[in-house]
Amino acid sequence: MRLALVSLIVISSMGLIGTAGTIGVVDYFAGDLPSIQAVQAANLTQTTRILDRNGTVIESLYHQNRTVVPLKQISTKLQEATIATEDRTFYSNSGVDYRRLAIAIGYDLTHHSSTLGGSTITEQVVKNVVLDSTEAQSRTVSRKFRELLLAEEMERRYSKQQILELYLNTINYGNGAYGAEAAAETYFQVHAGDLTWAQASFLAGLPQAPADYDPFGTADQVALAEWRWRSVLDGLVTVGDVSKSAADSLYNGDLVAKMIAAHKALAGQHNPLTAHFVDYIEQYIIQRYGTQALYEGGLRITTTLDLTTQAMADKYVKSGVATYAKRGVNTGAMLVMNPADGEILAMVGSAGYNNAAIRGQINLTGVDPLGWRGVGSSFKVYTYAAALQAGIVTPASLLNDESGVIGGTTFSDWDGKHEGWITLRTALAQSRNLPALWTYSREGGDRVVGLLHNLGVTATIQSPAGVATTLGPDAISMAEHLAAYSAFDNGGYRISPRAVLKITEATGKVLESFDPTAGRTQVISPDLGYVMTDLLRGPVKLYLGDLGGKPVAGKSGTTEAYTGSIFIGYTPNLAIAASLMHIDAGPTCNSGYAYLATDFPPSGWQCPTSVLFGENVGITVWKPFVEEYYTTHPWPAMWVQPAGVVTRQVCTYDGGYVTSGGVNEIFLKGIGEPNYPCGANPHAGQAPYVPPSPSPTPAASSPSPSPH
Repeated sequence: MRLALVSLIVISSMGLIGTAGTIGVVDYFAGDLPSIQAVQAANLTQTTRILDRNGTVIESLYHQNRTVVPLKQISTKLQEATIATEDRTFYSNSGVDYRRLAIAIGYDLTHHSSTLGGSTITEQVVKNVVLDSTEAQSRTVSRKFRELLLAEEMERRYSKQQILELYLNTINYGNGAYGAEAAAETYFQVHAGDLTWAQASFLAGLPQAPADYDPFGTADQVALAEWRWRSVLDGLVTVGDVSKSAADSLYNGDLVAKMIAAHKALAGQHNPLTAHFVDYIEQYIIQRYGTQALYEGGLRITTTLDLTTQAMADKYVKSGVATYAKRGVNTGAMLVMNPADGEILAMVGSAGYNNAAIRGQINLTGVDPLGWRGVGSSFKVYTYAAALQAGIVTPASLLNDESGVIGGTTFSDWDGKHEGWITLRTALAQSRNLPALWTYSREGGDRVVGLLHNLGVTATIQSPAGVATTLGPDAISMAEHLAAYSAFDNGGYRISPRAVLKITEATGKVLESFDPTAGRTQVISPDLGYVMTDLLRGPVKLYLGDLGGKPVAGKSGTTEAYTGSIFIGYTPNLAIAASLMHIDAGPTCNSGYAYLATDFPPSGWQCPTSVLFGENVGITVWKPFVEEYYTTHPWPAMWVQPAGVVTRQVCTYDGGYVTSGGVNEIFLKGIGEPNYPCGANPHAGQAPYVPPSPSPTPAASSPSPSPH
């Protein structure tokens, strides 16, 4: 009895020590198990999606392609197929299937391998979500022991539904797809909730070895994927989820063939159509929120881009390049914006994003300084706008197109001709150089550059005092150039190019939302804007045919030796800039027209073409784009003349005012109206003004009867 009592005491003591030890071990291994909030599906890294303004996905960005969805949005077919394949005792085990584990250990020991496995769904969640990547990949006994204990602990803390949801949102399905939603989209272009039995059973087999079971890989990988699918279907038959005949019918269908065909038809990552715009968005997000947010944050970025307009712009840039290829043109660009608030509707940065020979990945719309270019005569608009604003000239002022010697330097025009003294309106419409040079000289460069910067162009002008600045040799951003022109269109407000309408986190929290009225700054009067718009209708009427009768304004620009030609302009609700040029990848110019570069050394960047005017771009690229755009959009109403713009009669002699017999012209009320009578302001060498003889008064006669 004494021996029995001593034995009982020893056994009891050992049990207590063992219990305490067990508690200590569990506490040691499971004490750092994260809370449910730390491992819940919403906190997993997720795919960021860039969408156009209509909600169409432009591109997905990720380190792991994943879109977290609740379990109720995952097909029950996939849930059942996964459980039948990975863990048939899922709903009855405690996180560890000890019977299955023992069989796996016995198999591995007898076969000297570690291939059979025995992990439950819960253990796989522990491995994928709780353990760090280094520990998860280790094959030590202590790691497996920790995994078992953590799985048991997870079962006590979480429901089976929560564990299954975590599993189906974390597991790797191959081809970059993590989680059921990404897998359904990657392989079948459907949502996880819409998977059929065939699709669900196929996906359920992939996580075991996604690199081996690849339907988009080699012939051997496709064969392995089909073999794995067959085994999953057999498992579903075994557990009674589908019948044998149904499984055979699914397997003998055309699922894999259709999957492969659809995959080949899909555009590759970084679609060249939108690649420049996506690059722009990526940089925007990285600067504001960081790289991790871009690739792991599951952001939903709704942009300003309209894919239909984008495709149209891309088509006409490529068409223009093809049209003038024999003149040396090999690339071009187009930017389309809303002139009211700067929303970018289309951005074509080059004629071929993946074409290294033309430095295709450089964005020539100028959102990156690498793509800034000279703008030629389209710069003259700022010269005339500043002079009109200061009351130095009026639209009816006669400007010098007679003398080319300015400040001791001789200048010539694009056609080598002189038209004498012509009105500002005519000079702008015909893009005459000498009148712009003389106007710039008269008003001074500081006034012009000041206006330019007020309108939002940030480029540094190399020689503000030099009158040749008005011919547009300085490299500026096409995007800023178009935004500056938009101020003439929108009532005088400075705008900036905008690419994002809304950004939301995976949780639905809005990070930013575009407010078109926020920070609006009026930098010129609506009156000046209207006068400039009316003047800019002249080039359209002269060169762009039927568009001359529409509410359309614009201006051409041609740089020295035809290194770049641009047409830029707007309607009341659309602003467009388009350009064509030649660019080479290397340091030398290979266009065949380098000999035209008489005032600068030609290079890959500064490469002359044959004769190519901005008007050519207007006719071939800009005009057809505008015409097609308005086949699906209603034409806006014509601009309304504001109260600060008045119509007066002037004479053609010197632009002075007359009471009758003159021509109608518009003026800025007060500062911009003609303040001298006709004949009082002749230019040098002009013959004296001779007033017209009064018309004889017709003899009085009896009125003729008129019909009622």
